[in-house]
Amino acid sequence: MRLPVSTSAMLLALLATGPSLAAEMIDSVFQVTFRYAGEDEVLNDTVVPLLPGNACYNWHVRLAEGAAPKTATETLSLPMPLEDWGTLATDPDDGIDISADAKVATRTFMPELDGEGWFSHSWCVAPGDPVGAHSIAIAVDGDKLVTYDFQVVLPEDYYWPSIVQPTPRERSVDHSW
Repeated sequence: MRLPVSTSAMLLALLATGPSLAAEMIDSVFQVTFRYAGEDEVLNDTVVPLLPGNACYNWHVRLAEGAAPKTATETLSLPMPLEDWGTLATDPDDGIDISADAKVATRTFMPELDGEGWFSHSWCVAPGDPVGAHSIAIAVDGDKLVTYDFQVVLPEDYYWPSIVQPTPRERSVDHSW
């Protein structure tokens, strides 16, 4: 016996196999930036030195071509409560909500894509920031795209980039024997 196929069942099957309207991430980068030995360092790394007023951590997400997303959500999670979020905890116009336990900051915004589909955001280390495991989760139009897990460490626990040493000069070059 043949069972009739309902119109709604056919529509559901078509929707399940049709193209997705969700944003598709095609690339992402997490970077650490700071000034060291007179140079600006930009490193693709997951370890951030605790250098208030100097070190920042930055994420960059690239979306595939398609409809521009309406909203993005960035969720920064800390290993322990932050005692002072500054104006982020009090300014209702910044789009950032701080959790009741002071461990999570959630920012909702309209992503502005550049010509290649990238959008990004940065956070800079501030006095009182905790060391330990942190994470930033990025979602677009309610769909989670990526989570960046990273560590903030004390300066003495950071592996500093090698400083390029100058090439030794011959003593006779400048006649300074």
